[in-house]
Amino acid sequence: MTNVNYILGVDGGGTKTIARLINLTSQEQWQAASGPSSLTNDFTGAVNVLNALIDDLTGQAACQSLEVVAVFGLAGTDDSDIVTKLQQIFAHRFAVLDIFNDATTSAYGANNGGEVAVVALGTGSVGMRLQFNEQGKLTQHIVGGWGFLIGDEGGGAKLGYHSVQALVTEFQHFGYVHSQLTQAVARFINTKDSGVITRQAIAVWLANAKPVNFAQLSPLVTQHQSVCPVAKEIIINHVASVELLIKDTRAATTLPVVLLGGLAQTTQTLLSAVTKRLLINAKGDALDGACLLANIALKKHKLVR
Repeated sequence: MTNVNYILGVDGGGTKTIARLINLTSQEQWQAASGPSSLTNDFTGAVNVLNALIDDLTGQAACQSLEVVAVFGLAGTDDSDIVTKLQQIFAHRFAVLDIFNDATTSAYGANNGGEVAVVALGTGSVGMRLQFNEQGKLTQHIVGGWGFLIGDEGGGAKLGYHSVQALVTEFQHFGYVHSQLTQAVARFINTKDSGVITRQAIAVWLANAKPVNFAQLSPLVTQHQSVCPVAKEIIINHVASVELLIKDTRAATTLPVVLLGGLAQTTQTLLSAVTKRLLINAKGDALDGACLLANIALKKHKLVR
């Protein structure tokens, strides 16, 4: 039997990746963070980020990765071929490796593995419902999480996307940008000459922009919502998208709702009174959920510590 002494939890999204290694005997922990690891946004980049984090943490702990039960909770895992490819790259490094959608790890962390409806608002957006069925088994149902191209409304990347869309609309209509938000976006995009925005500058930025770059614009939208009608309209639509995601995630249940992610706190204050009454405080986050699932895997495989 494999002698397992550690668990590793990973929470990876479109902006950053955080990993935690725990010694099962001493409970000593090591944690490290790096760049994005969404599998659908940049698979090669995700692999590089994960490899670097694994090497960093096992180096800090002076352990071998074969002593580790690992759980990756990553964005972009809906494509089973991509997940299989990632398993083939990393499985040999660990005693056990399980790969989950980051919505699953968020849900398990939010209520310590109990019943809950979780909505995660980060670079993207996704909902996950954990609910016991009639046989007493904890079931999962995912809502959203389709990625930047077709979904992710309520996430930071789409907030940024709509701000750039407003910039393009104004530029096409007036030949310049005039709202406070779009002027701020223009300064962000056109770093070489913040006083002037051109079609070429917009086109060059768009040609190279990834979801994480759009997400970097989201603070501009929230900062300008009280002084700029354009930003306020984007925020109103953002809140409506989050309300709908909460409704669809919760469905016909009476489950409590937990908001997680970088936009959770900002968005929560803007929700309707009815929705606010459904919310409870999170007991943990996606990284906690990944570590919880790693402990479950440890017991499932009956590995010796």
